[in-house]
Amino acid sequence: FADEEQVAVLSNGGLNMCFDTLFRTECTFHAIFDCTNDEAAGHYHADWLRAGIDVITANNRGLSGPKTQREDIKEAEKANGKQSAHYMREVTVAGGLPVISTLRSLLHSGDKIRRIDGILTVVKSYVMFRISPPPNVSTCSQFDVACSKGVFEGDTKASSDACTFSQAIREAVQLGLTEDDPNQDLSHEYAARVLMSLARELGMDQDNETEKIQSNSDTLLDIDDSVDFLNLPPHIDEQVQKRVDAAKAKGCVLRSIASIDVKSKDINIQILEVPDHHIFAVSPPGCSCVRFFTRRHERYPLVIQGPSAGVDSTASALLAELLQRTRVITTPRSLALVRRGPSGAFLHNKHSSSINGNGG
Repeated sequence: FADEEQVAVLSNGGLNMCFDTLFRTECTFHAIFDCTNDEAAGHYHADWLRAGIDVITANNRGLSGPKTQREDIKEAEKANGKQSAHYMREVTVAGGLPVISTLRSLLHSGDKIRRIDGILTVVKSYVMFRISPPPNVSTCSQFDVACSKGVFEGDTKASSDACTFSQAIREAVQLGLTEDDPNQDLSHEYAARVLMSLARELGMDQDNETEKIQSNSDTLLDIDDSVDFLNLPPHIDEQVQKRVDAAKAKGCVLRSIASIDVKSKDINIQILEVPDHHIFAVSPPGCSCVRFFTRRHERYPLVIQGPSAGVDSTASALLAELLQRTRVITTPRSLALVRRGPSGAFLHNKHSSSINGNGG
């Protein structure tokens, strides 16, 4: 592509150089995507917002970090009045599924949230289904293949054939579903961070921390950090199988269920024995399933279910956030506000020193 215009270059400097590289005085709006799971990147969310840069994030570490960091983000979201940057965080919960937007719609329309629960992480969804599948689940796939006339092709993993815990972990790693350290998924760390993102929307994050949620939660088994997850010892499979068999004897399957109870203020993750015909039991491997119990949806919960992993799903959800933002900023009224408001150069001079570590 030597004859084409260069559109990107690599440069040294790290995240602290990101602002100076991104900012252009001739541009009215700026946006940055955080598609990482990096704790250091989460530290910069407030600085970017305060500098007038919209942050579109799949990284929930900003919202689940220390309380001082979370409060800093809240303040940064309103730092410049009507021209404050937007913190778009739909993808921090259940990937590409519209969980946060649905929650906001319910709240903005006057509904009262009583409880949210569900399968919130793709790894737990996949692993628990593979070790403890419901009976006759393949008949559901066969029905969908037939009635959809070829639109649905079926899932080879959505069968009643169980596998060992170690095999399920290996499959999840090979499919790229896990974090770099699988123990973040198995220790409930990632699920706790997702719950912190939801707690923020409900105003319940003030007195909670990721570590507190983890300590209040049930675990399938205790695994040392030094364990090789691709070569788990046989006794771990035996421990897990005992719990699977105990649930099966009751007509149940094991599922990892995260929940927020608004009245009691309980936020935790539990390994539950779920009836094998329940929606949590039959939710396909790799899919999230979230239920909203509200004043309106009291008799039956509102359910959001679907695949929440994969590059396509995440990328399309992040793009949707950006497109939604552009629809707002290109209205005649918003353009008039921009012409009357402070310039990008003013925001740059005001905030660049703090982002680069030269200010308070």
